[in-house]
Amino acid sequence: MKTTNHFFKGIIVVCLLITVSIFSQEQLYINVTTMHRNMNLEDFSMDEWKTVEVEYHEKVTMKNEYILSSTTLLHYFTSDNSEVVFITVYPSWTAIEEATKRNEELEKEAWPDEETRKAFFKNQRTYYANEHSDEIYITIPGVKALEETDLPLIYYVRTSYFAYPEDSDGAYNDEFMSMLNEYNEAVTHKNDYYKGYYPQVHFYGADRTEFVEVFITETLAELERGISNQGKLFRAHWEGDDRQKEYRMVMGKFLTGIHGDRIYSSVPELNKTIEDPEE
Repeated sequence: MKTTNHFFKGIIVVCLLITVSIFSQEQLYINVTTMHRNMNLEDFSMDEWKTVEVEYHEKVTMKNEYILSSTTLLHYFTSDNSEVVFITVYPSWTAIEEATKRNEELEKEAWPDEETRKAFFKNQRTYYANEHSDEIYITIPGVKALEETDLPLIYYVRTSYFAYPEDSDGAYNDEFMSMLNEYNEAVTHKNDYYKGYYPQVHFYGADRTEFVEVFITETLAELERGISNQGKLFRAHWEGDDRQKEYRMVMGKFLTGIHGDRIYSSVPELNKTIEDPEE
């Protein structure tokens, strides 16, 4: 499959957002591209970087009909303060390649003069280091859709890992999904501190065991309150030791118990969202 990135010709800008209410209706494809700021750029300006990215976003991404949504996340609490995560959501696997072709067309329309176009992308590349990584995920049921907003938000990304139990027909099955759905309906969706929640699983990338959950809040304080409220809602729904033991037994069967945590902040000027289609 031919891929490309809006920074480097040949690498695709595909990623993860998650402000799409259509998520709850169908399986979507999410490719997360993690770039890194050029730490050797002495005169780096966040405002100038944003101006360049907004120009590309408005002239290309917003006009690409194969891209359902996109967002950009910046390091907040992660292991690497240079991270810049670009996110694009697609309705299908084939739409990824169609979006790549459309990006190239829109780039030529936006900068019809070849030298001007080359100069723009050369300038854009100066803000980034050479290394990057790409992961593709697919959505699973359980979404709590985020309402569109112009405010920067906090994205808490929790990555757990499937255990692949021998008596299961895969990383997860109906038993796992039934318990996860019950948990989300009783706990996550009732947690008013969470503005959005998006579960997804590995489709293509470095680690096929990944199970990723994204919790979205307005502030870091709201995230802390949301995490605390999870326990209260859990105990209220799974009242009694036997019920709680049943939940933990299923989760312990399908997940290793190990997870990683990352917190990002969003750049609202680089959001593209889509509403539910009209009935």
